[in-house]
Amino acid sequence: MSDSPILELQNISIQFGNLRALDHVSFDLQEGETHALVGENGAGKSTLMRILAGLYTDYEGQYVLDGKPIHLQSPKDALNRGIGMIHQELSVMPELSVAENLFLGRQLMNRLGMIDWGRMNAIAHEELHKLGFDDIDVRQPLGTYGLGTQQVVEVLRVILSGARVLIMDEPTSALSPGEVERLIKLIDVIRQGKRSIIYISHFLEEVMRVADRITVLRDGQKVDTLKKTATNVNELISLILGREVNAELPPVSGKSQSDILLEVKDLTADVFKGADLNVHKGEVVGLYGAIGAGHFDMARALFGMYRFDSGTIIVDKHVFPATFSALYAIKHGLAYATESRRKSLFMDEAIYRNVAIPHLHRLNRWFVPRVSTELEISRPQIALTGVHPSDPVSPVGQLSGGNQQKVAIARWLPFPPKVFIMAEPTRGMDVGAKSEVLSILRNFRNEGYGVLVVSSEPETILSVSDRVVVMSRGRVVAELENKNLDKDILMRLL
Repeated sequence: MSDSPILELQNISIQFGNLRALDHVSFDLQEGETHALVGENGAGKSTLMRILAGLYTDYEGQYVLDGKPIHLQSPKDALNRGIGMIHQELSVMPELSVAENLFLGRQLMNRLGMIDWGRMNAIAHEELHKLGFDDIDVRQPLGTYGLGTQQVVEVLRVILSGARVLIMDEPTSALSPGEVERLIKLIDVIRQGKRSIIYISHFLEEVMRVADRITVLRDGQKVDTLKKTATNVNELISLILGREVNAELPPVSGKSQSDILLEVKDLTADVFKGADLNVHKGEVVGLYGAIGAGHFDMARALFGMYRFDSGTIIVDKHVFPATFSALYAIKHGLAYATESRRKSLFMDEAIYRNVAIPHLHRLNRWFVPRVSTELEISRPQIALTGVHPSDPVSPVGQLSGGNQQKVAIARWLPFPPKVFIMAEPTRGMDVGAKSEVLSILRNFRNEGYGVLVVSSEPETILSVSDRVVVMSRGRVVAELENKNLDKDILMRLL
């Protein structure tokens, strides 16, 4: 590894409205180095990487490549200069072959102006062989392989496009342990070819395995850059949070003595394995994990929206069948507010319509809307959750994010469930709106409902939960009482 950087960001600042996302941040990358970037959600990691990849161009400070100041105009400009980004959400085409994915957008042509499949297959096979992946058949549809192999193909595609700097954003978040090992093997091979990697991850043990240096961001500012050999996970967590960490894990959670409203036994699917979970009457349980831990998929499975292979779901002593629909879940006592308000609500429809929609099978014969009935059941729930403005005919799309979330909650109250499942209930809200939504969830607990809050935001989990169940890489790794529980403890379990 060379001592002189091939890439530097010097005193980078960027502002979005009143938010200063980065404040005089400096960062450098050396040839053949893996440089990890860590920090909490909102620390500025993604913003910095988007500047590096040419996605954000309106910033202060200097971008230096090979000792010369540059100002990228677009991601294509970045790639033309050898800087490629592998996003967390893969951009592969599963129905196309491995070779077609590797040459997507730049297919090789023969003298007759036709695609040269033979040459593309041969080059794809040779390049995968160099990386040690002889088990991948380049002629097979990429979708027949697992996410780990798809990630390998995505990385190789960026390399074949000419990139010598690879930006990897949470590359292992959706991978199994075996697939993680496969990707780490690939990273080792890439470094031997003198390419450089910028590696973003919440998994600090993983960062300690792959990185040469680690830069910590907090609140849009650079805290420190450390050599891997001069630090450890506990120190990284302290730098990320800005305080000393609690080194002792609290005891395993004591069980509530109240009735169990939701019981999950050994639930297994492709992205989570053997998950057990209980939610008692009058209890809020937090289900916490980093992005890709499997907790959001498990929440969908509980509501009949994600297929699981085995396991048992019991709601108030009623055992759910092996396959069931969301309507079945609603009829038997579950409610689910997804993490994406814009996908779960009808933005062009009135508030009252959004509140009434889950209950049309109860309200209207043959699902034919009756405005008077829908208004009648909606008004009390709009008032109860404090939706503002409270006019039931106002379009949901005109409400703030916090009030949209209140509508997403209010829609389940006309015929209250036994258990509320709330995914990221406070994402993207200001402090006041977060407080109001969390207060509603606490009131549900006080009224004897069960509440399961699913989130990757430790602040949300800690502020509202009686117990916390932690998932990491598809498995439940801890169940803790929320007594003197800190963010650093949750981070160490990821």
